[in-house]
Amino acid sequence: MKVEEVFFRDMYRQICLLSDKRLVDSVNLRDAFDYPPDEKLDGFLTYAYIDGETFVFEILAGTRLAGGRIKNFIASYKKSVKFKRSEVEDAELKIVTAEYSLPFRDRIAMISDRAEHDDAREQTRLIKNLDAFRHPHYPDDVVVYFFGAEDKPELLWVRCLSVDENLLTGELLNEPTKDFGCHAGDKIKFGVAQIGAQNILLYLPTK
Repeated sequence: MKVEEVFFRDMYRQICLLSDKRLVDSVNLRDAFDYPPDEKLDGFLTYAYIDGETFVFEILAGTRLAGGRIKNFIASYKKSVKFKRSEVEDAELKIVTAEYSLPFRDRIAMISDRAEHDDAREQTRLIKNLDAFRHPHYPDDVVVYFFGAEDKPELLWVRCLSVDENLLTGELLNEPTKDFGCHAGDKIKFGVAQIGAQNILLYLPTK
């Protein structure tokens, strides 16, 4: 299967094999390895996580398929090469965490220590009711309906920050074209609402 076919939560914090010739050719191996492999690589073992707001895959090792087995060339601990999800949507993906979790345990711990960790935001990533509204490349960002005095709503992007029971807090990312009493950069409240047979995310004014 390809990366574009997989939802972020299925890959999140997993070791993923990305196989794609164009992807391999796009990497200067000296940026990822102390001593670049002599053999031609078929792909990369990567660790998938959210770096800031962007879903990324960080190289753990280069891979070469030989006789149906994967031969690994461990990347440097001192170097970091990451792919944004938007850059690898066409790559073939295989999740191999169970097979490779032990060899890369220390490297993954280093990545986790380096990456910003926000427990409150992490809770919002577990909410499956938000999944239909998430941006595929920025999983914390969801599209929210804003209703005003006019009939037509405005759809704006909001970055999830925290959740308290069913009420979410987020940062408004777009400047509204209408007056909703809030502006880009403001913290707002929103939640899941049902309009007819459809669920939407709805802005909830606090004033």
